[in-house]
Amino acid sequence: MTIAESEFEELSGIIGSIYDTVLDKTTWPTVLEGVCRHVRGRASRIYWRDASNGQGETVYSWGIAPEFLQLYRERYVTLNPLFPASVFIKPGEVFSSRELIPSEEFEQSRFFREWAAPQGFLDAAIFNIQRYQASAAAFTILTGPEYGLVDDRMRHRLGLLAPHLQRAAIIRRELDRSAENGQSLEAALEQVDAGVVLLDPAGRAVWSNRAAETALARGDLLRSSAMGLSLASPSADRQLREALAPTPDEHEYILHPRPALIRMTDCEGGEWVACLMRLRRESATQQAFDHVARSAVAALFVRRAEKAAEWSVEASARFYGLTPAEVRVLHVALEIDTVADMARAVGLSPNTVKKHLSAIFAKMGVSRRAGLIKAVMSVGP
Repeated sequence: MTIAESEFEELSGIIGSIYDTVLDKTTWPTVLEGVCRHVRGRASRIYWRDASNGQGETVYSWGIAPEFLQLYRERYVTLNPLFPASVFIKPGEVFSSRELIPSEEFEQSRFFREWAAPQGFLDAAIFNIQRYQASAAAFTILTGPEYGLVDDRMRHRLGLLAPHLQRAAIIRRELDRSAENGQSLEAALEQVDAGVVLLDPAGRAVWSNRAAETALARGDLLRSSAMGLSLASPSADRQLREALAPTPDEHEYILHPRPALIRMTDCEGGEWVACLMRLRRESATQQAFDHVARSAVAALFVRRAEKAAEWSVEASARFYGLTPAEVRVLHVALEIDTVADMARAVGLSPNTVKKHLSAIFAKMGVSRRAGLIKAVMSVGP
């Protein structure tokens, strides 16, 4: 899919603003507005949701009225038909709400009728930023009648931005874990658990924090020489070289799909991830990093991977081939006895719940709820 010069300039500006959130998280609403306008969405938000306990929170948003955000948190977070199935999707992969739940069922749900439709929302383009066992941090673009349902064009546009949004959100979280307002960037980078290495145009390490120095001393993940920083894994190092390579055509760099995270394994079999952020010229982010290492053109963050152990509901869904709608009913059926109560819990009609239960029982080879619970426990981790 081609992109016009004017669109590319807009995209380039948005990407620059995305990385500025690493240093100033208060700019996220403005960034969300820019992303919305670029992909033709009506509203956007970054949020997390824990499907195991029904809790969720919107972290940043644009285009959603505060009273509806409060309603979502207090009443509709458990009625959203996209959960828990959306939690299972690989981070960075863009999907739409109608891909998970059939349109007819989605529009009959209480969530759509009482929360989405009153705001003029029709569909959502979503990707997970990070996921855990039964929870995920995610990014969403909500569409309205002026655009319609999510299509390939919207998926493509959001897909170009997804790795940049992932990197910025992940790196910001690293700084949030230990950084305090008012301290210097260098002091903040020294306190984070992740190893941080600042690289010059030749790929040489020009500054590293204590955690990175420890990793460099071990040598099974990071190595530094006169030729530059390298990653011990050949495939990981190749990804790093590609991400650092100068590109005469800025289009090529921005439009070339690159994963947000580079995965590695240490000598003991431990899993690690690296996240590279290129510092854009004359940006606020580069100016801030200049105070740490003036010749830096990129920042590499390396930390242990947070394993997303498979949840028993997810394991059962994969093993028995359940649809996202069936997964949702299975989730509540493990905790709730009657069809009427299940229907209230998920905001669907009793007949719809019965239909999904019949399909679940048939696929899992059981006839009673007790057998359902036993089957899930036998498949779970």
